[in-house]
Amino acid sequence: MARPGDSNMTPVVDLSTVLNKGSSRIKKKIRDIKRLLKRGNLPSDVVIANERALKTLDRELENVQLNQKAKKIHSRYHKVRFFEKKKASRHYKGSSKRLEELNKQREELVDATTKSEELEELDKQIKKQKKIVRQSEIDLAYVLNYPSTEKYISLYPNEGEELEVEKSNPKFQKGLKRSKERRSYFKKLFSDQLKEGKLRVGLEEGLREGERVHVEGQRAIDADERGEKKPEQKDEFFE
Repeated sequence: MARPGDSNMTPVVDLSTVLNKGSSRIKKKIRDIKRLLKRGNLPSDVVIANERALKTLDRELENVQLNQKAKKIHSRYHKVRFFEKKKASRHYKGSSKRLEELNKQREELVDATTKSEELEELDKQIKKQKKIVRQSEIDLAYVLNYPSTEKYISLYPNEGEELEVEKSNPKFQKGLKRSKERRSYFKKLFSDQLKEGKLRVGLEEGLREGERVHVEGQRAIDADERGEKKPEQKDEFFE
């Protein structure tokens, strides 16, 4: 706070004993400030200082809670994300290598003055392989960028199990439907970000650095979904 008798200084609420000290202390400080602000005889500069402090504490509490949630979900889904990343990486590298081979083969055929029919057939293969590469890029972007504060929806669910569940249990049918909607939503989102060069974790960067926890992921998703209804997220069957 300002020194007594110094009217030129704006009061400042000391938060040094609270910030970076955990959610319990932050919540207690928030309660204390709210109780203080309920008094009707506070000077206006004191009210302003405490309102600013309250906003700072609210942001800090949100960050702490997001980190806690991210750690909990990361721990729960670490194994499935690890194996799915390995699988997606393998598909991406393999399909990209195959496309390079086809392009090189085409160059050699052109240099050898090959018949147009052979080139046309090879061009068809290249066109098809480009689609495969694109899908593998989207899949890899999915596992690298899926927000750490969201329940992870498996990219490669067991289709046989899905069919059995779909037939047998109405409750699971709803969960399965929600999972499919959520998976489709994120694949479309990351496909668009890939096209626009806006992925938080690029494909090559992700392959180099491995799995990381991205707390900012939730804010990016929330911003993208603003004004758009979000599919329900109650207990997805394939999480």
